[in-house]
Amino acid sequence: MKKRYPFLDADLLRRLFYYHTLLAFVYYLYALFNPSDSNFYYEKVVNDFRGDTWFSFYGTSTRFIEFVGYPFIKYLGFSYEASMALFAFFGFVGYIYFYVFFRENIKFDHKFFGVDLITLIFFLPNMHFWSSSFGKGSTIFMAIALFFYGITSIRTRWVAIAIGAFIIYHVRPHIMLVMLISSAIGFVFTTKGVSVPLRLAFLFCVGISFFYIYGDVLSLVGVDEQEFVAQGLDLSHRATELSKATSGVDITSYSLPMQLFTFLYRPLFVDAPGMLGLIVSFENIFYLLITFQLLNMAGIQFLIKGNFMVKTAFFSFLTVSVALAQISGNLGLAIRQKSQVMMLFMFVIIAFLDDKKMKAYKATLQRQMRRTPPMPIAGKMADGTAHT
Repeated sequence: MKKRYPFLDADLLRRLFYYHTLLAFVYYLYALFNPSDSNFYYEKVVNDFRGDTWFSFYGTSTRFIEFVGYPFIKYLGFSYEASMALFAFFGFVGYIYFYVFFRENIKFDHKFFGVDLITLIFFLPNMHFWSSSFGKGSTIFMAIALFFYGITSIRTRWVAIAIGAFIIYHVRPHIMLVMLISSAIGFVFTTKGVSVPLRLAFLFCVGISFFYIYGDVLSLVGVDEQEFVAQGLDLSHRATELSKATSGVDITSYSLPMQLFTFLYRPLFVDAPGMLGLIVSFENIFYLLITFQLLNMAGIQFLIKGNFMVKTAFFSFLTVSVALAQISGNLGLAIRQKSQVMMLFMFVIIAFLDDKKMKAYKATLQRQMRRTPPMPIAGKMADGTAHT
C-alpha cells in the first residue's frame, strides 16, 4: 500500500493495527460474558442451521454474515476465535481504505487541542470495538470504506465500488438504498470535481441498481410499495420490535430530530448505560465539539457549494443516520449502529476545515503578490531605444 500511495503513513497504520487488535480482544472478552450475535453466527454455521451446503446460507442481512463465515469455518476449520480474528481483520481493512480516502481528499494538517485531527478520529475506540467482531459491523464498515475509496476515482476504481456496494446491499439492503439515493443527489447537485459523461454513467448505474434492489429492501423491512410512495421509508416499527428484545434507554417514542440527536450524540455521562456508555460519552463530547465547527453560515455554504465527494459523504451520512436512528430502538443499539457512519461525517467536517485553510492560503498568496513589486525586464523598443 505504501508503494502505491506514497503519502500513506505506514507507521501510523501499524500502530492502528495493534490498537484495533487490542480492542478486538477486548470485544472477545466482552462477548464471553455478554450476549453477542457473533456466538449465534458461529453456532448456526457449525450446526448447519440453514442447511448442509454453503449456498443454503446465502441471503441478505444475518444470512450473509453466516454465508461469508461458512467456508472458513466448514472448509478451513476456523474456531470461534479464528472467526472473530478474521472479521476483525475485515474491520481493519476498512480503516486502511478510509485512511487513503481521507488523505487523498484532505490537503492540510488539522489540530484538535494540539493533536492531529485525523489521527485522533482513527483512534476513537467505539468504532474499533464494534468493527472487530464476527458480525455485520466489521463487514459493512469495510464495505463503506471501499465504496468511498472507489468513488474518489470512479474511472480506475470501479471494482472497489462494485465490491463495496455488493457487500453493503447484502449486509444492510436499506443502507445501500439510501446510499444510492445520496450518491445520485451528490452527483446531480455538483458543479465541480467530475466530468459530465462520467457523472451520467454513474447515475445510470445508480438508477439501474436502485430499481433492482428497492423492492427487496421494502419487503425486508416490511413496507408495502404503495405505502412507501405515499409515506416514505418509515422504519420505526422495526425499532419497536428491536427495543423489546434489548435493554437500554427506549428511544422509539422520541420525535425524529430527537432520535437523530440521540443516535449521534448520546449517551452524555448522565444517561450512560454502564462502563461502555461512559467511554462512548467522551467520544460524543468530541463529536459535539467538532460538529459546532460546521454549524455556521460558512459551513452551510460549504455543503451547498462543495464537490461531489463532500455532498455524497454528507447525504450518505444524513440519510443513513435517519434510517438507523429509526431502527435503533434503544441507546445501546444506537451506540453500536452509529460507528458505521460517523467516519463520513468526520470527513465532511475536516473537508470544511480544509476548505477554510485553502481559502486562507490563497488569500495570503494574493496579498504577497500585491506587496511584491514586479521584477524589471530590460529590453529594446521597436525603434531600438533601450527600456526597462
